[in-house]
Amino acid sequence: MPANILPGVRYRMPAVFGPTPGPRQHPEGRPWTPEEAGRMNSDWMKISYRTDPKKLERLLPPGFSLRGEPIVSVSCAWFKNLFWLAGRGYGILSIDFPVTYQGKTERLDGSFCPIIWEGSPDAIMTGREELGFPKMFAKFTDIDWNEKAGTARCSASWFEHTFFDIELHGLVELTAFEKRLPGSSGAQLYYKYFPRTSPFGKERPDVAYATTAAPPPSKGGEAANINFDAFEFRKWVGKGDLNWRRATFEQLPLSFHIVNGMADLDFIEFVDAEFVSFSGPAIGVTLNSMRAIEPA
Repeated sequence: MPANILPGVRYRMPAVFGPTPGPRQHPEGRPWTPEEAGRMNSDWMKISYRTDPKKLERLLPPGFSLRGEPIVSVSCAWFKNLFWLAGRGYGILSIDFPVTYQGKTERLDGSFCPIIWEGSPDAIMTGREELGFPKMFAKFTDIDWNEKAGTARCSASWFEHTFFDIELHGLVELTAFEKRLPGSSGAQLYYKYFPRTSPFGKERPDVAYATTAAPPPSKGGEAANINFDAFEFRKWVGKGDLNWRRATFEQLPLSFHIVNGMADLDFIEFVDAEFVSFSGPAIGVTLNSMRAIEPA
């Protein structure tokens, strides 16, 4: 008897082995419970800087336009003690900047994430297929955080080529602040794209649309990916520096053009730097509310 692909259950390739476990589905093919998910923790670094809007526009998919000032936020973080990885964790490097997206029936002001690097193939696979996140692969150093000295640093590499460094200094802890991830404001937006299997790849893609965790306009509600009300949160602000190290095809065969695209964004003016450390119910970071937005 052939494999039975059940409706209402998450599958990823290879689908014939049954429902697939991940952050949004228990190995038994059902949602995780908060008790099973337990608590996770994360340290998160961010630097924002002003860049050339004409160069930034080159990273916009169809339907997107820049919103407000051309401020790029670059975040480097670690997620740890993740239930769906049996207690493991991974590093992450992500980019976002303010945009407006015009779909067929809705208009969203938010932030667009053109690229995410992660240190776990499991996280990359689930996020690309299920959420439409533009994830690539990287190896991360642990965040070297010295709370007493007010410094933090981290690097990302692949194939022995370090393509990104970030360092924060002069960090001062805040006592009053909003619980949120560092970065641009508004709904988080992504662009899901999967090519159609065809001779020489000439046919139109199977999938090409924006995704978001923000609810449709008719429902209202939180625009952020994650609600941090139940999380313990600490936050510091200070100064910082970052460096994109350009790459060749020989150094990064599948991602040199992405790294170089980020390096092409001029660092015109430093805007701000943040460091946050948080812990809380891990079920809250599963992003089960992600949805597709019908394009115009």
